[in-house]
Amino acid sequence: MVVTGLALGMAVSCGPSKTVQSLTKTTQETLELVKKEAQRAIALTVEKVKNYEVDPDIGKEIIKNLKEAERKIDTQLAVAVQLEKTGTKEEILQFAERTNVIIQSALTDLKSLNDLYDISTFSSFETATFFPAGGYGIPPEKQDEAKKSIEPIVQRIIKFFGDHPRQRFVAVIVCYGFSDETPIAKESPLYSPLLAKMKTNNPTRQELNVKLSELRAKSIANLLVDLIKINEALIPNPKLINYDIKWMGKGEELPYPDRVKDYKADDKRRRMVSLIWNVLPGSLYAQGLSNDTAMN
Repeated sequence: MVVTGLALGMAVSCGPSKTVQSLTKTTQETLELVKKEAQRAIALTVEKVKNYEVDPDIGKEIIKNLKEAERKIDTQLAVAVQLEKTGTKEEILQFAERTNVIIQSALTDLKSLNDLYDISTFSSFETATFFPAGGYGIPPEKQDEAKKSIEPIVQRIIKFFGDHPRQRFVAVIVCYGFSDETPIAKESPLYSPLLAKMKTNNPTRQELNVKLSELRAKSIANLLVDLIKINEALIPNPKLINYDIKWMGKGEELPYPDRVKDYKADDKRRRMVSLIWNVLPGSLYAQGLSNDTAMN
C-alpha cells in the first residue's frame, strides 16, 4: 500500500511543534491518498468480476461499500477545509485524531482486499471428478479424488486467514453448476429424486438440468466447508470468521462463452462446476456478518 498512516500519526503526536496549517494539510493529503486507494480497489473489483474471480453480486456489494468509504473521506476532507479556515488548534488536533482512526481502519481493509486480489480465487472442475453419470451426491469411491481437488483451495483460504489473524472476515464461497443438454428420462433412476426436489410435476428438460446442476454445486460447496471445518485448528481466530455459502444451478447455460466458442449440445466441457471464493472484511461485505453464519 502507498499510505501507511504514519505521517498523520506523527503529525498528531508532535502537536505543539507543528503549525495548525501543516497538521491540517497532512490530514488532507493522507485522506486523498486513501481515497485513491479506494478508487483503485473499485477498478480492481470490476476487473476481478470480469475475470470470474469475484461473483457479480458480491462485486456490487464490495463496490457499494468502497464508494461509501469514499463518501466518508470526502466528508472528512470538507471538514478539514473548514477547520483550516476557522478551526482552533484544539479542534484540529481532535479532528486529526478521529480521522487517523478512520484512515487506519480503511487502510487495513484495503490492504486485505489487495492481498486477496493477488491470489487466484476461481476454480473449475469437470463434474466427472465428483459425480457418477446422472448423480449429484459424491459417492464413497469419488471422495478421495474430490477431496484432493478441493484441498488446494482450502489451504489457500486458511493461509489467508493466517496472514490476517486479527481481522474479522466473511468468507464468501459461491458454486455454480452447469450441465449439457442431455435429457433425463422419466425411467431414469435420477428422475424421481430430482422431481421430489422441484415445485413442478412436469418439468422440462432444461428445468431438470438446472436442478441437477444446482444439487451438484451444493455438494461441492458443502465439501469445501467440511474440509475447512476439519482444518479449523489451523485458523488463528476462527471466531472472527463468518461464512456466506451460496450455490446455483445454471443448467444448460453455456459456461463462460467468452472463453469457449465451440460448445456442442453434449459437450463434456459443459458438465462442470465452478467455484469462487473471496475472504472479505466485514466493512466491505456485511451480509455474512448480519446472518451470523460462523461455523461451529
